[in-house]
Formats: sequence, structure tokens, C-alpha cells
Amino acid sequence: MSGPPNVCGRPAKAVPLGDRQRAGLHAAAVHAEGHVPPSIPDPEVQELSELGLVETIAAAGADRFGPLSRAPRFRITSHGRDRARAEPLPKLWVVPCSMGKLDVPVAPAGEMYVGSYHVASRRAAAAAAASGAAQVLTLSAKFGLLRDEDRILHYDLRAGDSGTVTPGVLARQAHFLGVSAAHVTVFAGKAYADLARTVWPGLEHPLEGRGIGQHLAFFADLYRPGRRVVPRP
Repeated sequence: MSGPPNVCGRPAKAVPLGDRQRAGLHAAAVHAEGHVPPSIPDPEVQELSELGLVETIAAAGADRFGPLSRAPRFRITSHGRDRARAEPLPKLWVVPCSMGKLDVPVAPAGEMYVGSYHVASRRAAAAAAASGAAQVLTLSAKFGLLRDEDRILHYDLRAGDSGTVTPGVLARQAHFLGVSAAHVTVFAGKAYADLARTVWPGLEHPLEGRGIGQHLAFFADLYRPGRRVVPRP
């Protein structure tokens, strides 16, 4: 099924989608109510609407909440679900936070974590993600899924400690970021991989069963010149 024609009379299937549009469709397809993630830029969602892949659900006057509102405004259509099944899943690499942090009260996540394991994991994930359209997020034991630009407070907490971010919060964050339906690879130890599995049960964890020295060697093999391809478990 090719979907409804767009304004030019072409089938929706023939119109290429951007990376965020594909991610938004996949996230909407697995959402209980079919909501499109609010983080997808309005112009890109409007294009999906023109293709018949999503439809407006926001009540009149919802714009009073402003552009940063997380209130759902669009939901996927049956044509959108068909299109999502035909589109590749977005790729996501997840790296852990670190106990080593900048000695400041608040900073962007991309600057706050300075621990050697995090830095190596992040470099490896960036190298692996560079081969295609992919995203790298940090999994914080306290704050959950973080983009580099997200400003966070200094804290001391490890995954598994009392106060660790809950699976429910992680699931909501994953939807908001458009990665709730993604091909996920975790470059971290068991505690962080287990936490990530509460959102993505089928994730890949190529470091499973390895010691920390093997983790660091694995990372180095990815970001150093002549690196090898990420092995599948």
C-alpha cells in the first residue's frame, strides 16, 4: 500500500523522509495512543501531515502552552503505520554517565562527565555512529537519557543505587526523544545495560561478560585509526 497522494499527486511512499521524521513515525507506531514525539520540529511534522502519515489531535488553543510544551499534538495514521513498517529503524548508541564530573554545580551533559570510562565509551560510540545516521545519548543514573546540550546538576549516584531513574521515566524520555523504537547498542557495563533494557529489551550489548580492561580495549579498537567494525554479539 503506497499511502495517499500528496499535493503533487505522488504517492506518499515516493517522498523521502528525514531522519527525525522516520524516528518520529517509529516512536508513534509503538506509542499506546500513537502520539508523535513533541520533540520532532513542527515543520517536519507538518510535512508528515501533508503526506497523510500523521493527523492533528491538539485541541483549539493548545498553542498557548508554547513551542516547548510536551503536550501531544499529532498522532500516527494507518498510512503512517504502513510507512513506518517500510522504514529502517533509527540507530542509537547509549553510553553511561560517570562518577568523575566537572567541579561545577551545573553544566551541559556533554561537558559534565569527565571520567575515563565515559570518555572512552563516548569516543567509541561517536566513531561507530559516524558511519551512518545515528544518535548518541548518555544514560544518567539520576537524570535518565541525556543529549549533550541538556544542562544538569552535579550529582553522585550510580545505576542501581537508591534514587536511580525509574523505567517509567526512561520510557517517557525515549518517546519524547523519538528513540523508543530504535536499533540500540549499549557501550556500558551490566548495570547500565540492564537499566536500558527496561526500555529496549532487544538491545545489543557487545561488552556483556567482559572485564573492564576488555571494555577499554574494545573502545580503543573503534576510535583509533584502522578501527574494526563493531562485532555483533
